[in-house]
Amino acid sequence: MTDIPSTLRAVELLTGLAKEDIQAVARLGEIATFHKEDLIVQKGDRSDELYIILSGQVDVITQAGENETSLVHLGAGQSFGEMALIDAGPRSASIRCVSSTADIMIIKRDDLIALWDKKCHVGFKMMSNIARDLAFKLRVRNIATTM
Repeated sequence: MTDIPSTLRAVELLTGLAKEDIQAVARLGEIATFHKEDLIVQKGDRSDELYIILSGQVDVITQAGENETSLVHLGAGQSFGEMALIDAGPRSASIRCVSSTADIMIIKRDDLIALWDKKCHVGFKMMSNIARDLAFKLRVRNIATTM
């Protein structure tokens, strides 16, 4: 992976953070590479991790019986697992890699919260970005279910 902090500057979750704050977040993460059809997270599993897509694409999927439905397609600069930062609850959907590969930064909840305790402005900005993203996702989902 090339310069991680410059890649992370385009991540929606980190919008509004200074370069040094983005670097602090980057130091918390580990990068994993997933391949086409790899299941990254499974619906119902407990998790305490945030995932930031650095390259590639994933689908958010749900399954009822043998029928699998793609709810949304995510790509570089987007994230998933935000709800685990808030409530550490079970995954609400599964995530599958749909590109040939996807590089994903994985950040542990406790590490991120420890950073937020030290740098409150980083926590405030990231939680604000999470709230905006979740509101957008809910709005899109509500529009889709009323049509």
